[in-house]
Amino acid sequence: MTCEGVDHAVRMQGALTLLVDSAPALVASFLATVAAVPVARAIAHRTGVVDKPDAVRKLHGRTVAYLGGVGVFVGVFAGIIVSALFAGGDLASLPPVPFSVVLGLIAITFTGLADDIWKFDARLKVAGQLVAAAALAIDEIGVNVATGLMTPVMGGPQDVLFTLGGFTVLNATVFYWAGTALVAAFVLGGSNAANLLDGLDGLLSGITAVMCIGLLALSLAIVYALPPDLSDIGGLARSMAGARVVLCLSLFGACCGFLVFNFNPASIFLGDAGSLLIGYLSVTIIMSFANLQPFECPAVLRNGAEPVHTLGTGVILPPVEQLPTNAGYEGCATLLVMCGLAMFGLPILDTTLAIIRRKRAGVPFSTPDANHLHHRVKRAVDGSVRKAVLSLYGMELGLVLLGCAVGTFLLFQPGRMLWPFLVLVGAFLLLVAVSMRGTGAAPTSVRSRRPSADAVRGDGAAR
Repeated sequence: MTCEGVDHAVRMQGALTLLVDSAPALVASFLATVAAVPVARAIAHRTGVVDKPDAVRKLHGRTVAYLGGVGVFVGVFAGIIVSALFAGGDLASLPPVPFSVVLGLIAITFTGLADDIWKFDARLKVAGQLVAAAALAIDEIGVNVATGLMTPVMGGPQDVLFTLGGFTVLNATVFYWAGTALVAAFVLGGSNAANLLDGLDGLLSGITAVMCIGLLALSLAIVYALPPDLSDIGGLARSMAGARVVLCLSLFGACCGFLVFNFNPASIFLGDAGSLLIGYLSVTIIMSFANLQPFECPAVLRNGAEPVHTLGTGVILPPVEQLPTNAGYEGCATLLVMCGLAMFGLPILDTTLAIIRRKRAGVPFSTPDANHLHHRVKRAVDGSVRKAVLSLYGMELGLVLLGCAVGTFLLFQPGRMLWPFLVLVGAFLLLVAVSMRGTGAAPTSVRSRRPSADAVRGDGAAR
């Protein structure tokens, strides 16, 4: 592939064409969810898979169906299938959503559904989530995150870690297993963080829809800055460029379709099947940012050496032929994952605060309390669920803009990557410090009170 003529117009056309080619996934996921949710709701009422008010923690005024996660699953699955069957243009040249992602999707949904119906033991829920994580590791989705984290300390993947007799261990081996462990941690953490945040009508599905817009924008920015080499048939098998966009659109469409029934006052809840599924897919999209190869003609050339300054104000970078095309992009890929995690910031922040709060109180993590983010925001707006949810949508939009801004800087600036890293870490620590104010050392117990018409809660775990 020659980089001559790969200018702004060509890059923009490639990104927009991929978006248009993937649009059927959005339409299919939305329509399938809208059609599937009423069926799931009717089945839930007939089989007794419902959430009944108890005037203590469950303050909705009527019985509400679970199984909303089944509708979301049908929508996402429909989007993936339609994109694979009717792909055209550049999307037809790129690999579809990997089977490992679909396998993990099925595993995580069944795990949550079993908990909704039969109240799975916690250990069985963790086992199901680990199965989903193992499926992702089959295609090494997100495994490269460890490479970017460990390369500055241990050297490149091809460097020798140690030699014992005639047996040589390369850094790549350690990077792979460390990356696999990170994938498992991300899936477990992301799925359960989403489950914890699911506490108000329309909260988790709406926040996820906002997040998907940011993840889609960053995915298209990656296509613009690092266009896939469509002539490299063998290398394209590792590309996630098309699959990433399809997953963003499918999850966005399914969440919007579910919001039709889940926005206050909700007629159906996500259940664990829905919240775990949303967390899993969100984390999968974010981890796929670590899978940047193959690409050609990067918008900027990145390497580990200092740039050569000219006598003027410009900077001359080494010519492309002196360095590999993907030189130095391991660290960029890891920071792009951090940008995605910033967009997933509300579930992460809420879970972090819960851990700190309960650790300081000396109580188990599973202890319920009324100091989650959505509880506090709801109290601040005089108990209005809609105002609380819309306020949290606004907070999520701010995190999305932060992630997109830092991600854009990483893709289009050839300088060092320390400052973007410090910005992301500093922003998270600042949010934790601000959010801890006024929560107290101990979790606030949920007191019994009469349910109001507006006090409709979701169905996540451990409030």
